[in-house]
Amino acid sequence: MFLSQQDAQSIVEEVKAAIGRDINIMDETGRILASTNPARQGQPHPAAERILREQLPSLTVEEDQPEAGMQAGINLPVRIDGAAAGVIGITGPPEEVAGFGSVIKLLTEILVERARKNQQADRLERARGLFLESWLFSHQEDWADLEVRGRLLGFDLSSPYTVVILRLPRPALEGTVEHLREMRSTLILQMIRTRLGQDRRHECAVIRDQILILLCGLNRAKALAMAQGICRDVESYYAIQVPGGISGPSHSPADLRRCYQEARTASLAAAQSERSVLLFYDEASLEFLVQSIPQDLRQHLRGLVFSSCTDQERGAFSQLIRLYFQEDGDLRRCGERLFLHRNTVQYRLEALRRRTGYDLRRPKDAVLLYLASQEL
Repeated sequence: MFLSQQDAQSIVEEVKAAIGRDINIMDETGRILASTNPARQGQPHPAAERILREQLPSLTVEEDQPEAGMQAGINLPVRIDGAAAGVIGITGPPEEVAGFGSVIKLLTEILVERARKNQQADRLERARGLFLESWLFSHQEDWADLEVRGRLLGFDLSSPYTVVILRLPRPALEGTVEHLREMRSTLILQMIRTRLGQDRRHECAVIRDQILILLCGLNRAKALAMAQGICRDVESYYAIQVPGGISGPSHSPADLRRCYQEARTASLAAAQSERSVLLFYDEASLEFLVQSIPQDLRQHLRGLVFSSCTDQERGAFSQLIRLYFQEDGDLRRCGERLFLHRNTVQYRLEALRRRTGYDLRRPKDAVLLYLASQEL
């Protein structure tokens, strides 16, 4: 009947709310699948069995027949694609409920068709999610077979894809973490699909507790604009900050795995970054490098670089170094952030060079100073 017991129960409750009568839905075998009278669920329904067996347009039961398991009312076949997929029964005096017959039959067929489409959409979504996992993580993938499966599901593997990964913070209510995470992820996916529009070449899914988005055929600027729009939607609805990473474009089906790792790396860096919550992979190298170095080595490096500095100087120099990187070396903007004149910032850079021996304006020294300046 293309209908689950849960969907059938929702339908009988909707119909009863409209007409105020008890409703039964019988499956393709004539057994009661759902009912507003819970005691009748799962019981055989002789009138429905006869309708299905004899292909009757309707069957009226004039009075209650307890011994036969029937109550007074009217029973009508529910047709999907021209075939009887089940039966709906309206309980009550036939002369009162007969007038509802054609309307309720049509309403039920519409609701059943809606439920069937929802089930098909859910199955398609699961299939696309499983396909994505196979594409990204399978160790022994047949790429020719994957391309065929991809075309059937709406993926063109030969097109360039940009991968975006968003990292959701954990819900505050730890007692219901899994339930809240699943519910929230579902709502976020709906928001993202609205933003993506009707272009089915794009895709989003929950993969390994992350929101993964595939953007097909978008250049860097458009991919960034799309990702920023998605983040704004989610952040405005949930009042949370959503860090994310963006890869470069893929060059082949197998290359998507590199893009996934790039986006994942950038998302990890974005989660730790003070500058931005949405980073391209090529912007995230230093942030990721910091996270890749064990804490004890970072602590040793910090002690080595600032060995001649007081604790107060370490803190002030570290703040200056981080700000210098955040503002891409622009001394005027650094001064504005610190409420200082540009020349004063220049003086502090010179003081940093004198006290540590490293010059922030020299590339090889700058990387070392950046690593040493990060909080442990």
